[in-house]
Amino acid sequence: MRLVCINCPKGCELEVTVDGDKVTVTGQGCPRGETYGRAEATNAVRMVTGLVKVAGARRPLPVKTRTAIPKSRIFDVTSILANTTVIPPKRIGDVIVPDVCGTGVDVVATADF
Repeated sequence: MRLVCINCPKGCELEVTVDGDKVTVTGQGCPRGETYGRAEATNAVRMVTGLVKVAGARRPLPVKTRTAIPKSRIFDVTSILANTTVIPPKRIGDVIVPDVCGTGVDVVATADF
């Protein structure tokens, strides 16, 4: 699998090979590239940001996952966010959706409303 490392501005082109439990990464310019390549090949994760509706307001509330979630669950999470409406007031860090999609990760507010 070919990847471009996004952990630093270098953008190293990685070649990642998975053979059973053995993961080989080549092309990295620093140790972070190897870590990134291994993670992408075995368990890719991403932070998710989005907006949720606020009852009685035109402006939405920006939110994010507290930590990264499995990449395969991104669309499930965004679907939940699209169907979520909160009642103000909300403060930065307030939990908006606990344990989103059973990932063990909360969706939290990133602004006061």
